[in-house]
Amino acid sequence: MLVPLGSALGYAFAAIMLKRGTEGAGPWRVNFTTNWVQASLFSLLWFVPAAHAVSATNLTHAIISGAIFFGGQIFTFLALSRGDVSVATPVLGSKVVFVALFSAALGTEHIGAATWLAVFLTACATLLLGLGHPHADKEAIFRSLVYGFSAAAFYAITDITQQHWVRDWGFSHYIATFFLTVGVCSFTLLPILRRDRRAVPAESWRWMAAGGGMLAVQACGVAWSIITIGATSTNVLYNSRGLWSVVLVWTIGSWFGNAERGHGRAVMLRRLGGSLLLLAAIFLITRSPHH
Repeated sequence: MLVPLGSALGYAFAAIMLKRGTEGAGPWRVNFTTNWVQASLFSLLWFVPAAHAVSATNLTHAIISGAIFFGGQIFTFLALSRGDVSVATPVLGSKVVFVALFSAALGTEHIGAATWLAVFLTACATLLLGLGHPHADKEAIFRSLVYGFSAAAFYAITDITQQHWVRDWGFSHYIATFFLTVGVCSFTLLPILRRDRRAVPAESWRWMAAGGGMLAVQACGVAWSIITIGATSTNVLYNSRGLWSVVLVWTIGSWFGNAERGHGRAVMLRRLGGSLLLLAAIFLITRSPHH
């Protein structure tokens, strides 16, 4: 279980670095760049022997999962760029709720009372983490909720398909194909990038590369955990990234040019409270039987 917890810490670092990169490059260029950084790094997994030989079925499964994941990314960047970030980011944590609901509906996991309570605490925590900006535009909040929940649903479906299909082929080749698909799908962003004529400073490229690399490493940990301990347990543990984000922003955020701690003590304490709820959810998952 240390793997999804470590991945959560890696995501928090990646988010801070990518946020710094968007200041000079814009969200869509960051999306395109990080997708290809991940695709390049994960392509090395083709040199790792797979559990089963390549087949049309296995290739199709990995491509479908990658395309669904890319759809989730589109909704994520729509939520962040056209909505309120302070609402959209916590809403993405509701993926845990969608995974639990979809898993129960499909019969892929048996979800006990402790897991359901952990999912409920996680949902409450993500709501608490999103509070603190009373002057937010109502239309912006609505867009954040619609796009954020849509992204969470796409990511949940991705996790469930991975859990179901990875074993049929093997982790290495499946994940390599998965992220290559995400990279290929990113070419659909080129028309947007061609219209964006801004000159990207070298510093932004460095932050994008570093953040994309960290994102790839933590994604590998998440994917491995999903097929090992299950999608619901992994996602509740992985949601400790909320705690890591608060801690990093509050302590060393200035090293990355992040000024979020300037929102004030009340907001940071509220976010810390949400993070503590996440810790309670993690405790429940670690104490519940494995399914």
